[in-house]
Amino acid sequence: MPDYKKILFYENRIYTLDIYGCKCIHIFDKSGKFLSKIDAHGEGPGQYLDFDDFAVVDAELVLLGVLPRKMMWFSLEGEFLREHSSRDRIGTGVFSAFDQRMYLFTDTRDPGDYFVKSFNKSLQDTIKHFPYHVEKPYKYGPARNYFQISKKNLYYGMTYLDTIYQADKGNFIPKLVFDFGKYGQDLDEIKRLDPGMERLDFINNRARFYFHGQYLISEKQLYTYLKYEKKVYNLFFDRDKRQTHLLRDSIQDDIDGGFDPIMIMYSFEPGKVGLKVPGRDLYETLMEKKNNMEKAEFESWVTNQGKNFAETAMAARDSENPVLIVYRLK
Repeated sequence: MPDYKKILFYENRIYTLDIYGCKCIHIFDKSGKFLSKIDAHGEGPGQYLDFDDFAVVDAELVLLGVLPRKMMWFSLEGEFLREHSSRDRIGTGVFSAFDQRMYLFTDTRDPGDYFVKSFNKSLQDTIKHFPYHVEKPYKYGPARNYFQISKKNLYYGMTYLDTIYQADKGNFIPKLVFDFGKYGQDLDEIKRLDPGMERLDFINNRARFYFHGQYLISEKQLYTYLKYEKKVYNLFFDRDKRQTHLLRDSIQDDIDGGFDPIMIMYSFEPGKVGLKVPGRDLYETLMEKKNNMEKAEFESWVTNQGKNFAETAMAARDSENPVLIVYRLK
């Protein structure tokens, strides 16, 4: 099953990022029918050895985090258009329509360098943000979620910073700060550990709460999931009411009573979030409900509230492909 790291809805198409399997972008129509893909693996012009992300700018796809160091432009149908080589590392990022700028993250380890750089559409007028500090701990890895775009703002949050920033007139201002109190992780403790397996074992098995950069945000709500000594918690923060709701384990689906997600993985576009689930898992969930309900109750549910879920689960019962579940934010 493809391990999609990013799913993007744009106009009447769906774009999926597979960086470990085919190292390509699959292009589907809105019904899920496969149309084409960007698959340009190679060492020559118009080709890449690897890449990590993509964005849409002026109705074109821009490949980011490309090896060798360059940016590549493709049409929405997947045809190569042009490329721009660079001496600097170019990481993951987003295009902000609010100020018509590209924001890129690079996992630098160089003193004096910066994690975030922004450019205008001509790749000029560079502005640098968030300098690297040798004495601070940093977690390097996928950073596609560090940038989030709501309907009104661009946000940035990096693992261990414990702060989500909002872009404002060329600057990033602190907007939301995590305070875990006595449950919070001592970051100096993490920094003292070897950055290899020793630190990974600690984080997976013994670490306390810390912000790890996986979040979704809107003008009304912040969502992230947290780990505390092997346990997973879903955190929802109502930004209007300033109320926090912390859920242990899965999120209950009270829309149609179908699949209860362990966590929300994707921000497809402002106002839309969701996840992908193997078709077999949906079918198993449907069978569990059948076994746990009275016959009349189950038949009533699959013909009313749970009709859409039941039809989808039955159709995907033998499928190796994931089913995409999309939620629209209220």
